Amino acid sequence: MKPQALTQAHNPQQVVIDDATQAALAELMQRLKGVYTGWRQVWPSEAEEFAWQDEFLAECIRSGVLHQGLIDHGMRTAGRDRRPWPPTPGEFVSWCLAPEAFGLPSEEKAYKIAMRNTHPAQAGMARWPHPSLYHAAVACGYLALQNLERKLGFKRFCDMYLEQRRRMARGEVLAPAPVAALPAPMRKGSPEVANKHLAALRAKLGGGRG
Repeated sequence: MKPQALTQAHNPQQVVIDDATQAALAELMQRLKGVYTGWRQVWPSEAEEFAWQDEFLAECIRSGVLHQGLIDHGMRTAGRDRRPWPPTPGEFVSWCLAPEAFGLPSEEKAYKIAMRNTHPAQAGMARWPHPSLYHAAVACGYLALQNLERKLGFKRFCDMYLEQRRRMARGEVLAPAPVAALPAPMRKGSPEVANKHLAALRAKLGGGRG
């Protein structure tokens, strides 16, 4: 494989593919061929294989998929795929970045948590199971999330949720979500103060003694 000019964020970057990366890509291609029987339709020649690898590597760099554990999760998803032909590089990377790869709630469950926690009735009481859900909801906007049609709100949240996982894949540490304050424990008054107030109340009601 020849080094390719890969676009990352804003600036083009020349990426040198070392021997270890070449070996990892070759192993991945063999694993994909073992799962997808129709791979020859997508990769009829080495040129098509190398093009897929180049685009896959570029997508990995853009998305932060640089750990074997994430790629292994993508392969587990591929193993459940019933299509005969392999996925596009972008689709495969999206499998690598699935919430389950990070031990996070599914998109559907995360959206339900976000909708509950951004409701005005939950102000000051919301509890977030992971900072990624909180930051995704903040990026969407609490008010927008509550007022958007479900289809649009769900898509918007999923996009922001994916961005948080990309940040995690790149090694960023997400700021913690605010912790809901626990109700303040009731303070016990001294017996003398309690008796004084009780005596005053009895006197007012005409039930005082003496």
